[in-house]
Amino acid sequence: MIPIFVPSKDRTHTFRKGFSPINQMSNKQRNNVFYVVPDGDEDLYRSDMPSHVGEILSCPAKGIAATRHWIGELCARKNFDFFMMADDDIKWFRRESVDSTKLIPANDVDIDIMMETVEYHLMDNFAHVGISAREGNNRFGLADRWSGAENTRTLRVLAYRTHEFLSVEHGRVPVMEDFDVNLQLLEAGYPNLNLTFFSQDQQGTQTQGGCSTYRTKELHEAAAVKLAELHPDFVRLRDKENKSGGDFGTRKEVTISWKKAYASSRI
Repeated sequence: MIPIFVPSKDRTHTFRKGFSPINQMSNKQRNNVFYVVPDGDEDLYRSDMPSHVGEILSCPAKGIAATRHWIGELCARKNFDFFMMADDDIKWFRRESVDSTKLIPANDVDIDIMMETVEYHLMDNFAHVGISAREGNNRFGLADRWSGAENTRTLRVLAYRTHEFLSVEHGRVPVMEDFDVNLQLLEAGYPNLNLTFFSQDQQGTQTQGGCSTYRTKELHEAAAVKLAELHPDFVRLRDKENKSGGDFGTRKEVTISWKKAYASSRI
């Protein structure tokens, strides 16, 4: 069973609001979830956790990039061949049927099947696997549990083979670090798969807790510029405007040519 790590900071309120990756899971899956929290926050999470999880881990690393790397190194020490990281404010969905693009809330059985499918693909052809975002999921067309888009953007739910994850450089950007890792793996010839029968959604951009405690618009934009410098052939900068998001409503973002990045490894 693939271990699931949930990096979290100042987000115990998500349990009460219903946005948490464990809320829809079976007890079997919950026992396989590890919340990774800053040093000193363990007791707070234990007191607010609505039901049992595998373990609450105290992490000395600062920032999401360093925390993800710490998780990967922990998995290597524990001899985990692969692992998943999930954001702490998500809900799970699945297609209503193989003949429909409509999404419905996933139940615990659906999530068990989803995790088994992720694990199968990691053992087969893919070094990194994602679960598609709810927004735009219908554009992938009809799907079954095995279906996915190859060599594309993955976010919020990220599964990796441990060896390949640790084979690339980490901490080069303080945020959007998952994009940097994704691109490095694609450029090295490791394809990804983003499952489309299953989906996930988040509470919102820059909500209380998590990266919002340190991610400023300036930090975000500096990371975008750095990402374009690191991958000049595949990343271009653009300005984005959202109706919500506060100061982040208008910000510099990146457009990434994921398939082109993977194709570059085949030359």
